[in-house]
Amino acid sequence: MNRKAVGQKGEQLACDFLKEKGYRILDRNHRSRLGEIDIVCNDSGAIVFVEVKTRTSNRFGLPAESVGPQKQKRLRRLAQEYLITHQLEQCDVRFDVLSIMLSSEPPAIEHIYGAF
Repeated sequence: MNRKAVGQKGEQLACDFLKEKGYRILDRNHRSRLGEIDIVCNDSGAIVFVEVKTRTSNRFGLPAESVGPQKQKRLRRLAQEYLITHQLEQCDVRFDVLSIMLSSEPPAIEHIYGAF
């Protein structure tokens, strides 16, 4: 499976997981000049920006380990732009990370609530 297919499978698993938990998906793969937000959803009135990291093995570390300070900073800027564009500045905001390992069956999903 190539990187793009791994990412797409992970994002679909993430959306299914979040929906099962009662989240409402607002947007997927939101792109702007600043980059991309994997998933934007609503959790009981809070706007949640979700970064999905999917791996087929832990050879290069755990998926969530790749969401470092620079990535977090970029996601915050993307989120700010999204909130302004969609007139959601007054909403509570949270950043979650979904770490997905495809090497197990079923895939292992770790939800890091309020990751940063």
